[in-house]
Formats: sequence, C-alpha cells, structure tokens
Amino acid sequence: MYIKTILTSCSHLLMTLCVAQEQQKPLGKTKTDETGTPGWRVGGVRALNFSSPAPHLFASAYGLLQQWSNTVFPNGHTMAAVEVPAFTLLYHGRMDVEDAPSPEWLAFDIEMAYGIMGSTRQSFMLSYQTTRPVRALYFDGESAALMGLGQLDTQMLHLYGNVTGPERKGDRWYGMELEYERAAGLCDWLDERGLGGPDGFEGVVRMNAGFEMIWCDFGSESLRLVSRANVTAPQTRSVGGKGGEMPRGEKADKKEEDDGEGEPTSVYPLPPQPTRTDRSRTPTNPPAPPNWRDVIGPVDREPFLQSQGWGWFASATWHYGSSGSGPGRGETRARVLSCGITSWYAPRFWGAMVEEEQERLNLTAEGYWAGEGEEGDRRLAMDELGRRRRLHHLEGASEELAKGLRRETEVMLRDALRGEGCSGMEWVGTLGEIVQRTAGHLMAMEQAVRWGGDEGNVTEVKEWLYRLRGQSHMFLVSFLEYPHEIDGETWDVRGPLFGETYSRCRYRYTRLLFDVSLSSRERDLRDAVEEVMGGICSVLLEVGFEIERAWYALEEGASSELVSLGKRWEDNVRELRAWVGWEGEFIRCETGVTEGQDRLRLNMVLMTGRSRGRLDRRRIGDPGTVGIIPGRDGVRCGW
Repeated sequence: MYIKTILTSCSHLLMTLCVAQEQQKPLGKTKTDETGTPGWRVGGVRALNFSSPAPHLFASAYGLLQQWSNTVFPNGHTMAAVEVPAFTLLYHGRMDVEDAPSPEWLAFDIEMAYGIMGSTRQSFMLSYQTTRPVRALYFDGESAALMGLGQLDTQMLHLYGNVTGPERKGDRWYGMELEYERAAGLCDWLDERGLGGPDGFEGVVRMNAGFEMIWCDFGSESLRLVSRANVTAPQTRSVGGKGGEMPRGEKADKKEEDDGEGEPTSVYPLPPQPTRTDRSRTPTNPPAPPNWRDVIGPVDREPFLQSQGWGWFASATWHYGSSGSGPGRGETRARVLSCGITSWYAPRFWGAMVEEEQERLNLTAEGYWAGEGEEGDRRLAMDELGRRRRLHHLEGASEELAKGLRRETEVMLRDALRGEGCSGMEWVGTLGEIVQRTAGHLMAMEQAVRWGGDEGNVTEVKEWLYRLRGQSHMFLVSFLEYPHEIDGETWDVRGPLFGETYSRCRYRYTRLLFDVSLSSRERDLRDAVEEVMGGICSVLLEVGFEIERAWYALEEGASSELVSLGKRWEDNVRELRAWVGWEGEFIRCETGVTEGQDRLRLNMVLMTGRSRGRLDRRRIGDPGTVGIIPGRDGVRCGW
C-alpha cells in the first residue's frame, strides 16, 4: 500500500526533604537554599526549573500512544517497545491487485487505509490479522508526518546520526522515496542487531492522523491475510445519464454468483497466504491526498472522496486519549512493555536547546523564569512556557549522542524480549494516574483562588475560603496529618509539618523503589516522577498551607489580605501548570460545542500552524499567531 503518500498532508491535521529517620532520604541532589528546604530559593520564592528535562520526559512517556498528546506536541523524542495483541486487524490499501512487498505500511483503522487509497479507479483493500502477539518499536510524536519540522528527527538520528540523512544531489523533493528508505532502514537495523523476525520485533509503530505500523516481512507467519477486496466505487452520473463506470475487474459473472447458496458462514474461504518476497520500491504514480485531488483532476464523479477523508480523521479521534474534556482511550491495540522506554529527554542526552530556550523564554541560567518583563504579558508568557515542548527539535544532537541512544534503545529492546531489566513498575499507567489526579485539580484551583467579592464582608469571605479550603484539601488529604495542637506557627511553609508533608507527597509513587536495583532508563523515569511530583507538591502544599493559615486566622478573628493572597495563589498555580507542560489536558471547549467538533476543529487549527521552516515553527508557540484560537480567559475550542 502506498499508504505514506497522503501523510504529506495528513501531518497537518492532526504540548527533598527528609525530616524524620523513618522517611525516605532524597535519592538525588535537590536544589536548596541556606535553610536546606528543597524547592525554594532565598527569599521563599519557589524554584521551578524550566530548563530541566524531567517534565518533558514525564509528559512524553505519559502521552505514549495517545493521539491528542502527540498532536499537540508533534516532535517526538521518545522510543518504546510495544506489543500488539493476537488477532488484531490491520489494513493495507493498494492501487493494484498485487500482494504487498516488504516492508510496507499497515493502518490500525480501515478508515485510515481507505482515506489514503480510496476513490481511485483501482482501489484495493487487504485486511490482515495477527496470529499471535506481535512486538514493535514505537516512535512517539507525529512520527509519520512528512511535512513540518522535527517529527522525523528521532528516526533520522537512529538511522543516520543526523536529522537530514545522507547527502543528496539537487534540490528535488524525494517524497515517498525517503519514506521507503526509512522503512527499510529501520527493519534492516532490527535484523542486523538480531532483534527482528517472529521471535523479535516485526514492525515499527508510528502516528499521524491515526496509528500505523511499518510491517517488515509480509511472509511472516505472525500476520495472516484474511480478505482482499476491490473497493473501487462506481462513478456517479447525472440524472438520466449513462451508468457509472464499473470498478475494473468487478463485472462478475451472474451465473458464478448464483452457484453458491448465499448463506453466511464463519468459515468463509480465506485468500491464499501471500508469497511475495521482493522489497518495496517507491511508487511511480502514487495517489494524491484526498484534499488535493480536486487540484490534480476532476473528482466530481467520485462518490466517497469527501466522506473518506472525514471518516479517516474521525477515526483518529477514537484514540485521542486524555484531553481537557476528560479521560479517554489512546491506541489500545498496542501497549508499552513495562519500562521499555528510552528518550532524548533523559538527562544524559538533553541539552541541545537549553541556551536558546533560556533566551527565548526569559529563563535564568538555573532555569528559573525571570518574569514577563516590564512590557510583557504574563498570560501570554505563561502560555508560551506551557507549550515550550512544541518547539523542541534535535538538529543540534551530535552523532556521538545518537550512537549512545541507539545503543541504549538496542539494550531496551533486548531486555523487553527477555522480560528482563524492569522492576515491574507500570510506568505509563503510573504517570497517567498522576496526570488524572492532578490536571483537573490545577484547573479547579486556578479558578477557585480568584477573589472577586467584598473583602469587608466576613460572611462572603468565609464562604469563599470554605469552598477553597475544601478544594485544596482534596490534594492535601493523601499527605497531610493535622497535628493535635494548631497555632499560628503550624502552617509555616518552612516548618517541620510542611517538610514531613512534602516528603510524603514527593515520594508518594516511588518510595518502595529506594532499595530496588534499576536500569538507567528506569532511574530516568523514577527521577522524572520525583522531580515532577516535587514541583507539584511544593506549589500545592505552599498554597494549601497558606489557605489553612488564612482559615485559622479567620477563626481567630484576625483579618487576611485575601485579594493579594488570592492573586499570588493564582499566579503560583498557573506557573506550575506551565511548568508541567500538560497542555493537552488543559485544552477544552466552550459550552455548546461537542467534544468531537472541538477536537476536529483544533486539528484543523494545528494543520494551519504547520511550519515551512524553523522560524515559522517557532511562531506556533506564540499565543495569538497561527494555530491558536484566542478567547476570553484563554481557550475557545483550542488555544
């Protein structure tokens, strides 16, 4: 199936503290001020390091196999070992009656395969089913996109040690030729390292508008052809005109059709298992993308050209995963194998963009945000900070670093085959739990802390603070143990109670890993979880403790400057939301617009924002420019 041609347009469619002996000691160095309290700088200002790769590794691993997260942040940096269950259906479209050569592309959804290969005068659909669990190497982001900038970086570095590939003569567009080279190169690498074949990894999973797999060997017994159909549709005709053209090769003999009894059967005959062994070649006349065909030639007689594109894009929304609309299912027909994850966001590979990002985002050398400046707009600056991962690319990565990550990926894949090298922690699930528990709370807190009442009205103040305290407590309840005696010093953020609570919060998910031997890739994931949880805990505990102190003061009859406190709390939570970078979780729709409309519309917005060069790519992160729909208080069915 020349399934890759369309993806040239599809790419557009679719962001320590240990205070008691029995508590865990910090597992690594933590930035401290002279008081020794983690997560703080001198003066009591929180220190969220925007130059740290930890939030990016966390968000990247959390978003694996989720369409939405990888659409908002299309430039993938992470690889994973995945498994596709037995009896999974996969689809391959063609413009001829031949079997598929190797390697070629399979779509997880028939709507994707038909969206690419349908509405030609010779469209065929081959349906396959896996006969056993199949393992594959997965590249995150929009790793099947042929337009844009940075989506293919991880694959190019894996194959060539740079993002441009081998030197070529001339300026012509190589199009599908490069895609077939990448497919063959990735499959050859698996074979050369002894990782391919039925007992190893048989394909490469990637994403664009939907998920696909490069299948390395169509002669493998792991994949069975279950049907072959000519899906060419009769052309439409004017009323009273001549009949539409019949699909070629489908003028069936009526007598033959009547020979059978016509009864449905679960054992309908299967087509012969393909025996084709030649390698794939670049097609000389591939189909144009559906939305380009009216430019190339008349399409008014193709009855399903419009609906096939809509069906394809709609099928991608089935695998969006979590978003601002709530939890959802990602691509469930592939699952990440335990700790089978390697990433350019690992600290030893990170750093190529730090200096440029510090200058562009107004960060200090330590990675702290220096503010929006005298003439800056704080809201827009926060938006840009939260979306900073959209602009990450790997053109500055050295060949030596590429070799290092390639070796690490090989070890990861080999361990996955043996079932070794992992502690047993379900990392993707754990990261998902943290995001689900925290993302909505951040949005709710940001809204709840806004004070718009009469500070002199004690009843109004008490009602507001009561509701705010209840919202804050939903986060604190897992970590905070109220002391028997409470006084004015209890809620001091530099006091012992804060330290005890912070320790329980930061290491909530990793405490039992303290004495477990971990591989370097699991240490990366553990450290990312601890740093992200540390940032979340430092901010939400600070706000929570100050809310408790304000409530105590109110009960004692003292007054609080709630206007200034509420504004500071809002700023703190908003900065935390920008730091974690879970932008896909914060994009939601106005009342009256359905979730499906919201997502498809935003896909179209992201489409218009795809860049034609590095400078344009950077503009995507600037609120108010292409790719963003501004609205009151931020989001209006998009950004």
